[in-house]
Amino acid sequence: MAIKAEVSFSLKDELFNQSTVTELAHALGKASPKFVKDRFIKGSLQAFPQLELKERIAHLVHMMAEQLPEDYPQSLRILEKALPAALDPKLEDDDFGRFIWVVPGEYVATYGCTKNRLKHSLKFLQYSTMRFSAENAIRPFLNEFPEATMTFVQKCAQSKNYHVRRLASEGIRPFLPWSPRVDLPVADVLSVLDQLHRDKTRYVTRSIANNLNDISKIAPELVLEQLKHWGRLGEQEPTELEWMTRHALRTLIKQDHKGALALLGYPVDPKVKLKQLDVPGSIRVGDALNFSFDLHSEVDQRLLIGFKLYYLKANGSHATKVFKVKDLAMVKGETTSCRKSQTFRPMTTRTLYPGEHKIEIVVNGRVIGRKKFLLEA
Repeated sequence: MAIKAEVSFSLKDELFNQSTVTELAHALGKASPKFVKDRFIKGSLQAFPQLELKERIAHLVHMMAEQLPEDYPQSLRILEKALPAALDPKLEDDDFGRFIWVVPGEYVATYGCTKNRLKHSLKFLQYSTMRFSAENAIRPFLNEFPEATMTFVQKCAQSKNYHVRRLASEGIRPFLPWSPRVDLPVADVLSVLDQLHRDKTRYVTRSIANNLNDISKIAPELVLEQLKHWGRLGEQEPTELEWMTRHALRTLIKQDHKGALALLGYPVDPKVKLKQLDVPGSIRVGDALNFSFDLHSEVDQRLLIGFKLYYLKANGSHATKVFKVKDLAMVKGETTSCRKSQTFRPMTTRTLYPGEHKIEIVVNGRVIGRKKFLLEA
C-alpha cells in the first residue's frame, strides 16, 4: 500500500497569476501604445488552469508575440522599454528579481534563435538578465550557435555587473534545473569558470559551485583538479574558496567519493569505533524514527558523520537518501554521542511503503554500522 501526501502549494499559481500577468501587461502597454493590455490578460488567464508552469511561460510568450511587431529589432526595443529597472548592482546576493520577467527572455529564445537575429538576441539577454536571469533563455543559442554564444559568454564573464557574470556561469551548467541540456565540452565550461572563480560576489560563486557540482556527475576528477588548481593560485579568499569547494563537492560527498573527502580534509580510513547503535524495531507511518549511537575516536581526526536511510519502494528495492549528522574534529580518546529523529510522514516528493527499511551509520564515507526496522501503516 502506497502512502502519499496531498499537494497543498502551487508554484505555478504563485508565479503566474492575475497580479503578475497584469504587471507584465501594463509594462508592455506603456512601451507600445498599440499593445492591448486587456486582450493579453484575458487570453493568458483563460488558458492558465489547463497549463503547468513552463507551459504558462510558453503561452505568455505566444500571447505577447501576437501583438508585437513582425520587425524583430522593433519588438526588442519595445521589450527593452517594458523591462523594469535593473536590479541593484551594489548587492552581492539573493537579488533574484520577479519571476514574471523571465517572459521577455523566453520570447527571445523562441523567436530570436536564428543566424540573422543572433547578435540582437544575445545583446537583449545581457540586458534582460539584470532584471531576471536569462539562464534558461540562453541555452537554445548555446546549442544552435555554440561558438558565437560562447564568445558572448566569455565577454559576460568580464562584465562589471554581477548578474551578467552569473549568466556566464549559470547559463552553461550541464544540468541546469528546468532547462534543456546543452552539449558543451567540459573544458570550455571550465575555461569560463576559471575566469570567474575569483569573483567577490556570492551570487556568482554559488553559481560556479553549482556548475562544478553538475560537472562532478560526469567528470569528477576534473572538478577535483580544478579546485586544487584554484587553491594553488590563491586568487580567491581562502574562506570563500573553502565554501565553494564544499558546495561543489556535495554530490560526490554523498557518494562517499574518496578524492572529494580527502580534498575537504576527511581521512578516508577513519579510526573510529561504533559504541552502541539503538534503533527501534518498528515505527508507524507519521511517527519519527528516534535513534542514537556513540562514536569513539582512536586518533586526532576530522570526521563527517552521517546516516543513510533505505526507503522501501513499490518493487521491493530500496531508494537511498543521505543525511548529515555532525562535522567535527575529534581528539584521540574522545567519544561523541549522536541522537537523531527522522520523521516518516507522507510527502509530495516521496511515497512511503510499509515494510522493511534500513539505516546505515556512515563516517567519512565508510559504513560502520547498520540496522533494519519495520515501517507499519
